Amino acid sequence: MARTNKTAGEETQTAKKKLPLLLRILLALLALAFVLGAVVACLGLDLLGRISRPAEDGFAAAGTPEPEEEYAPDQTPTPTRTPELTPTPHPSATPRPTLPVSEYYEQTYLTDAQLAKMAENNASDEFINVLLIGADRRSKKGSYNSDTMMIATIDKRHGTLKLTTLMRDMLVNIPGHGYGKLNSAAARGGIELLFQTIEENFHIVLTQYVLVDFYMFVDVIDALGGITVQMTAEEISAANDCIAGLNKQLGVEYLWDGFIFADPGPVKLTGKQALGYSRIRKIDSEFARTERQYTVLNTVLSIFRSKSLSKQYDILYDLLPMVETNMTNAEIVDAAVSALTSSKGGLIYFRLPVEGYFQNGKWNKKFVFFADLPGMAQELHEFIFDDDETVSAAKLLDPNPSLPPRTPSPTGADGGFYPEATVYNPDGIGGSGISIGGGD
Repeated sequence: MARTNKTAGEETQTAKKKLPLLLRILLALLALAFVLGAVVACLGLDLLGRISRPAEDGFAAAGTPEPEEEYAPDQTPTPTRTPELTPTPHPSATPRPTLPVSEYYEQTYLTDAQLAKMAENNASDEFINVLLIGADRRSKKGSYNSDTMMIATIDKRHGTLKLTTLMRDMLVNIPGHGYGKLNSAAARGGIELLFQTIEENFHIVLTQYVLVDFYMFVDVIDALGGITVQMTAEEISAANDCIAGLNKQLGVEYLWDGFIFADPGPVKLTGKQALGYSRIRKIDSEFARTERQYTVLNTVLSIFRSKSLSKQYDILYDLLPMVETNMTNAEIVDAAVSALTSSKGGLIYFRLPVEGYFQNGKWNKKFVFFADLPGMAQELHEFIFDDDETVSAAKLLDPNPSLPPRTPSPTGADGGFYPEATVYNPDGIGGSGISIGGGD
């Protein structure tokens, strides 16, 4: 019996000796986790500290929009309203207010229930909506238009990433300024006025933005090692026109710098070439251009995700100083974590104007889209807040071999910059010369 008690006592002492050891191991692991977390946090803060947050946004407040070129596309679709998209009857017998743009295109009157649901959507914390702005800041003038506008949505409810293009030629009501193209709002009153314009016309409340310009676009693609996209012979020729125009605007003496020389099919593009591809529209329409921009962005996302964490860090470290945003560090971290944990692999894409809700027209001698703004607002809310569609990430393509360069020498020794037979245009599509000005 005594032997048994002694054994039990020895076991108790042994257990007491083991317990501090386990605690020490646990504390050591916690300390290691804390150190690793601190390192990650420091790295994150290091990156976040490189983002530009200017005191004033990059647009000239209360300025004058840049003059826009005349644009009359031959192949832009001109849909008509379908019967099921006729305006919702107003429940009240009182006279209905006149809605903006109704003199050009019939507008839908939203019900109180629809407006209440939109307000509820905007108040939800399950969605992060950030306005992505692409601006051409090559001009030395004081103001410029927001030529590319997209709403990036992190949908925590459905676990998806969504992207909505707001086409710049939509005629909208700009608060305090009357009618104008959507892309002119920021030049008239800064990004805050652009927020107000989007809210008034599409009932989406936005408070956060990220702005990049053409220079960063080029650097992003080059930092990723280029991207590969499917291109037709016509697109190759048109992209080269855009590249020549870009070189002219940037003061590059050798206008053939960066031209694409490849067979139609999967073509690997540098940053400048990808920009030329993204700006094409004269061969088809503005709608086709937005599809190309979506293709580029989805491909960039897939390539970035395929990189190692260290490579992703290096890319972000170099590029973030070129990003302008009003988001706080906490908001950026929240958005980044949500995107990484909720994405199902790709982007779901949407576009305003919506088919069946608009028609082409001229306003003040400019090409515009006359649209049913409230009707499209309803469609936009359904996409952002209700759509749970999933898509696959962009498939990364293997490019065709590049063709031998056929550009003239920068010295002009072989005939100058514009020999007729040297532009790659195998089928004679789109002309053989260079149209300065690109695809704007």
